[in-house]
This record gives sequence, structure tokens and C-alpha cells, in this order.
Amino acid sequence: MVFAGDHCQLPPTVKSLAALKGGLGTTLMERIVARKPSVVTLLTVQYRMNEQIMRFSSNWFYDGRVESAPEVKYRGILDYDNPITWIDTSDTDAKEEFVGESFGRINKVEAELTLDALKNYFTKIGRQRIADEHIDVGVISPYRAQVQLLRRMVRKDEFFKPYRKCVTVNTVDGFQGQERDIIVISLVRSNDDGQIGFLSDLRRMNVAITRARMKLIIVGSVQTMTRHAFYKELYDYVQESAGM
Repeated sequence: MVFAGDHCQLPPTVKSLAALKGGLGTTLMERIVARKPSVVTLLTVQYRMNEQIMRFSSNWFYDGRVESAPEVKYRGILDYDNPITWIDTSDTDAKEEFVGESFGRINKVEAELTLDALKNYFTKIGRQRIADEHIDVGVISPYRAQVQLLRRMVRKDEFFKPYRKCVTVNTVDGFQGQERDIIVISLVRSNDDGQIGFLSDLRRMNVAITRARMKLIIVGSVQTMTRHAFYKELYDYVQESAGM
């Protein structure tokens, strides 16, 4: 019998409290890795993304053992472009709003900044090239309310009219198993207390930051997010990558 999967990415959603209490919150793959590491083999070559996009995830989640295939190691869209960027919203009016248990949170100003970042990048690439090369984009947010807000904004914005078929907006869960040339992530959380909710489940961010083939843009409050070790290291890594 062979099991294939990644215990460092999102597990199935367990809706039953009884099932959670019974231990089903821990997946079979996690149990095998913990109890029988000798029978586990890590696939160590990835064929999706630019090396700089991949490296942080490899170091944090896989002990630096995952490497890039030569044909994707330096893949990119624009010359002299940093493959990974973090747009800091700390000094803006971007603040999260709670909109209910089912939909979570929205951040209206951050949504505008997210789409502005995508517009700027599209303008640099050029409409004709996007069409000719079938460049595709994913806009990801961990919160369903933010996803719905971003979808409405894309539909209403005339700028995106020629690009609507190549832009997909969805949650992290909705993007697991998928990939795009460009990924833009709206983190949403921005508060004075450093609260990040289920973004503390790092498997969710591992999925989000590994969907991009050639360009990853993260939009979020550095002041809020970097109070947590993972996001502090991620932000520092992005800054260091800018100097490479």
C-alpha cells in the first residue's frame, strides 16, 4: 500500500466535534510521519516555481531538502524582477472588520491595495503579452468574505474586463492543488493586538505561498503579522531576496 500526500499542507476539514475529540483532527499521513518516519520518503525536486519563491517553504517546512528542477529555477515574467514581494499596509488605513463566523473578516483598504498591485504588475507586463502567453493569476485570501469582496471588485472594475478569464479569486483551501503564473495574497489581518486567527495554522500559509510559478505578491500588515515567528522570518526572507 502506498500513501501520497503532504502533511505540511491543509488536511481535510473535520466538521464533527465528536470526530475531533476522537482524534480525527490528526491525519493518517501525520500519524505515519510521527510514528514510522523510516517508511516515509520525501520527494525532493519541485517542477513548479522559481527558486526564490520555493526556498522559504523548503527551509521552514522540509528542512531545506526540497530543490528546484533546473528548468524552473530561474523562471520569471519580467527581467530584473524580484520573484517575491511583500507590500506592507501598516502605514495605511487598512483595518480588518469582523463580518460573522461563517465569512470571517474583510479589509476593504487592503482589497484595494491588492488589486492596485495586480494592476501595476499587469501594466508592466502588457496586455498583449498576457494574452499571447496565456499568463494566469490567482488572488488568494484566507477569508471567504475578503474573497467575495475581491470578486465583486474585479467584476466591477473596467481595468480587469480584458483579464477576467485569466484571474481567479479564491480562498487558500480553494487553491490547494492548483498553481498560477502570478499569485497575490491578501492576508486581511490588521489590528493593534497582533491577532491572526487561523493564519497561525502554518499549513494554510504553506499552501498559499507555494501556488505561484513566477511571481508571488503578499499584501498585509507587517506590524500585525511579524509578531509571530513564521511571518517575521517570511518578511525578513522577502526583504533579503530583494537584495539578491
